[in-house]
Amino acid sequence: MTLISVISCAHNEEEYVDRFLKSLLNSLKGFHYEIIFVADRCTDSTIRKVEKYSSYNIKILKKNWRKWRNSYAEALQFGFANSNGNLISIMDVDLIVPRHFFKVLVPKVKGRTASVAASIITYPDTLMNKIVFAWEKTYRIAPLGKRPYGAARIIQRVALERVGGFRDVFSTDTDLDLRLDRLGYESVVIPSIIVYHARRSSVRASVKRQVRLGRGRYMIGFGLIRTIGHSIFRLKPFILAGWLIERLQNPQKINPIH
Repeated sequence: MTLISVISCAHNEEEYVDRFLKSLLNSLKGFHYEIIFVADRCTDSTIRKVEKYSSYNIKILKKNWRKWRNSYAEALQFGFANSNGNLISIMDVDLIVPRHFFKVLVPKVKGRTASVAASIITYPDTLMNKIVFAWEKTYRIAPLGKRPYGAARIIQRVALERVGGFRDVFSTDTDLDLRLDRLGYESVVIPSIIVYHARRSSVRASVKRQVRLGRGRYMIGFGLIRTIGHSIFRLKPFILAGWLIERLQNPQKINPIH
């Protein structure tokens, strides 16, 4: 029977843990699974809240160090190294997982299709989240195509092992998809399966995230012209700023794809 290893990484996510785990466990009903919960230098009540679900197959890994620039990618690799499943599911703790997520996506992860992702949409519960939710609708008309994005996906273990797991870059998901593509694998997104991103948005957080994504684009080898186009058509100007900052501060790319 197929074993699904769900890797969830958290740094002080006490606000989201309960809703996330309840939705995740509901979506895993009928599947053989293990949940690898990586508590990355947590100082709040995240771990105590996860421990309430000890009757389920949840393994808590405490990560009390940071050696990589991207501690999130480091936590993913730590979780992957301690997993056993032949399918690896990446699920962030600030997500709300739909009941049919695994039922629909698992059968599609086969052959050369190494990674299958759901659509991630901001949960429109606050004013700022509603603004971001409306903003995300512009993606439908941006001439950039639909690519897998974010942490709501299932990956073949054998493919993830072949590319060497996760790397110390900021655009973790894009980097993974590019390396899979280089080996002849396919990464797809299923638009009909929607996972809500429940984190409360703010202008400051949005700017910070865009800068990190821009840094990540430079690290994995995206050029200036393509990054300018992405910033314009996605209405994310600080991605370009992040690309330029990374180029000035750390001009050496990390084994670029392009």
